[in-house]
Amino acid sequence: MQVPLASADARLASGAGRVVDLSLGPHTIVADSPASGPGAGPRPLELMTGALAACSVMSARTHLERAGDPGDIEVVVTLDAGPPTLLYRRVLLPFRLDRAEAHRLLDALERTEVTMMLKPAFAIRTQIEHAGEPLA
Repeated sequence: MQVPLASADARLASGAGRVVDLSLGPHTIVADSPASGPGAGPRPLELMTGALAACSVMSARTHLERAGDPGDIEVVVTLDAGPPTLLYRRVLLPFRLDRAEAHRLLDALERTEVTMMLKPAFAIRTQIEHAGEPLA
């Protein structure tokens, strides 16, 4: 067996409903799949969209830091049922990028680890925005 890139351990106690103790490396969170209401933690699909958002915002910062401190960056990922099933990723920037730089950022985001792993199963559409205006 190869060395894993990541691992998770899910434990569901008897009588706990769908509240799962999820160990991710040294971190522990609770995941849930409630029939209604907010539940005790994120649902599995929320964890997946969160993984794409986190990976994307880290990669965007790494790419944009080359020109100095980019300030706050936000990435919002939604999962639309479709068809086709679509992950929609919006990168919200506090400043404008020129068209060429916005396309370089798009290219960098298309090569993130989580993006590459999700692409075989999902269409991923990315939009870079400043003040609500699409840049790319």
